[in-house]
Amino acid sequence: MPMEESVLKNLDRQKLIQAGDTILIGVSGGADSIALLLILNQLKTKIGFQIHVGHINHHLRKTALTDQRFVEKICASLNVSCTCLDLNLMKDIQQGGSIEEIARTARLKALSQIAKKVHAHAVALAHHNDDLAETVLMRILRGTGLQGLQAILPYRKINGTVFIRPLLDVSRAQIESYLKKNKIKFRTDPTNTQTRFFRNKIRLELLPLLEKNYQKNIKHILSHLALTSAEDYDYLRQQTLQILPKLARRHKENISFTLTKFNQQPLAIQRMLLKLAIEKIKGHPRALTLTHYNELADLITHRPTGAIVDLPNDLRAVKTKTTLNLFQYFRKT
Repeated sequence: MPMEESVLKNLDRQKLIQAGDTILIGVSGGADSIALLLILNQLKTKIGFQIHVGHINHHLRKTALTDQRFVEKICASLNVSCTCLDLNLMKDIQQGGSIEEIARTARLKALSQIAKKVHAHAVALAHHNDDLAETVLMRILRGTGLQGLQAILPYRKINGTVFIRPLLDVSRAQIESYLKKNKIKFRTDPTNTQTRFFRNKIRLELLPLLEKNYQKNIKHILSHLALTSAEDYDYLRQQTLQILPKLARRHKENISFTLTKFNQQPLAIQRMLLKLAIEKIKGHPRALTLTHYNELADLITHRPTGAIVDLPNDLRAVKTKTTLNLFQYFRKT
């Protein structure tokens, strides 16, 4: 099946793009994002949407400016509007943490800014099926639950901005074949071959080993695991959303649960109730790990009245005689 047809079917099945939409495409200049740009540029007339390109220059590579010029040139050749945004990440990097995660967070925030500026309905990213399999395997190795096994979703709203991934049904090999067949040039990130990065180590060493010696269809199996996990997680979330108003009381940024009613719920529902409450306070629960949820369970079940658990992002849980209270607090500096 031609790539354009495969992507069109995915867009229709997932209802990712509608007629009249404006879509901001995140383009780095690499093979995946260039393929996404060209395919959506071909499909825009058939569906009836507009496209705009966003390129984020992190200035982390010597080739950063050359990459930007490449993206600007290909957009000009396609007569597609392009907005480039410069980021200075040195201050964040010096504070510690994963460079990959720091750059990813900053990139999504920057793309959101561009999307608002150009009134885009969604931001399209070029993650494909191999990325999905790699992410699932990474999260299994690091430790994850049902939510983490979803890995990469075709549709997700982050801080008010919709992000879509039209290429999730397409493999890396299909993208490379498409570009080669059409004689399309792209930029190559030299760090993609460096196994000091965990994802690269998974892609270049572990997945080939599993394919060769254990399961040749491992990528398909991991992708299927992500799909079924997403369906199961969504059902659990929807069921919990229905009962949350009956179990929780909110006052400003304070959410409290009556312990007797909370403890009557299955453990899976209890954990989801906590996640949803934290979402309402902070917007997302991504910084919370299984260890944090176990601390909350211990607080509820075993610790005395007045006990406190401090959580990431200035969140605190306090147990009273009858309630569990979750709220945001501010540390004294």
